[in-house]
Amino acid sequence: MTAPMWQAAAIGVDFVHAVLMAVWFAGLPLLFCRRWPRAARVYAIYAIAFVGASWLSQWLWGECFLTAIALYFWEHVPSSAPVSNEWFTVRIARAVFHLAPSHKSIVLVSEGMIVATAGGVLLHVRRPRVRGARASPSNRPREARWAPVSPGEGGDLR
Repeated sequence: MTAPMWQAAAIGVDFVHAVLMAVWFAGLPLLFCRRWPRAARVYAIYAIAFVGASWLSQWLWGECFLTAIALYFWEHVPSSAPVSNEWFTVRIARAVFHLAPSHKSIVLVSEGMIVATAGGVLLHVRRPRVRGARASPSNRPREARWAPVSPGEGGDLR
């Protein structure tokens, strides 16, 4: 591969990493509301896969597998600047906020998010599902609620 291709691959992996983390963070409230059960179910599956992949890669390589892949690509980009071996979250925080959080703070925040995810998934799974419930007047079709009554059925108001 040529240098621009290595750089494009590294940027692409970093972008995908950022999007996956943002979806995990932004979707967490879905597990605690009952308004969109299908979206919550899809997010719960995603969150379990995301956290599982994160833990597995931490156990196997000591860092996120996406960080390792991006680092591999960045090492192949010919540049006068040295390649940063820093965690992705530190690099993104430095680029966006001009701050560098400590590894300990990143671990604590991510563990808190994992606990929140686990609690939300458990809450979502334990919710009772109502099937075949009687239709209340508010969810009946409009024409059934306001259908005219024939005179012999008690609808005659004379």
